[in-house]
Amino acid sequence: MPIRAIMFDLDGTLIDQFEAIHRAFSRVLVSMNFPKPSYEKVKRAVGGASDTTMAKLVGRENSEEAVKRLRPIFEEEMLTGLCTLPGAESILRLCSKHDIPAAVLTNKHGPHARTVCDHLNLSQFLSFVMGANDTEWKKPDPMLTNFALSKFGFHASETLYIGDSPYDFKTAELGGMDCALIATGTHLKGELQDLGCPLVFDNIDEFIETQFSSIFHT
Repeated sequence: MPIRAIMFDLDGTLIDQFEAIHRAFSRVLVSMNFPKPSYEKVKRAVGGASDTTMAKLVGRENSEEAVKRLRPIFEEEMLTGLCTLPGAESILRLCSKHDIPAAVLTNKHGPHARTVCDHLNLSQFLSFVMGANDTEWKKPDPMLTNFALSKFGFHASETLYIGDSPYDFKTAELGGMDCALIATGTHLKGELQDLGCPLVFDNIDEFIETQFSSIFHT
């Protein structure tokens, strides 16, 4: 069945919010008497939901308290350094031009995900933005993927998932979607290739140049 729609991850795929993420997580850790983490340490921990990331940084026994502290702090920091990644707006404009529906499926807190997409003027190109706490599930749970696909109106075999991490590859794999991975987020290109994903690119611009026309027959 031909690919007819794209679902995107958000952080590291369409947007760069790592400056704000690092600032917010650092403030939480320092408030709990942990050492301030490096930018790279926080970036490597990101990928799952915030409780998963916090567990990597402060231990599972402290993660619940850390996540409680994180949300108001993150809301203060969330627009700091925020920007779109190379090719993000281009691919969404191409999708719009060619009537290819696009949506976001992320483990970022849903209201935060919608706020940043609104701020960067990406929402106009998206059918919906679905994130953590919008449902009872999180990526890579196929229940979440199936729910998002039903909202989207497309079968998994008709939908390409584009992300930047092993979580995204697993989300696509468990959900029955084809996957493309972009090395603009938490993992290097070689690390993504080692997952066995056949479509791995330095950035979205490379995906557009080499794959977009052939996948969508534009």
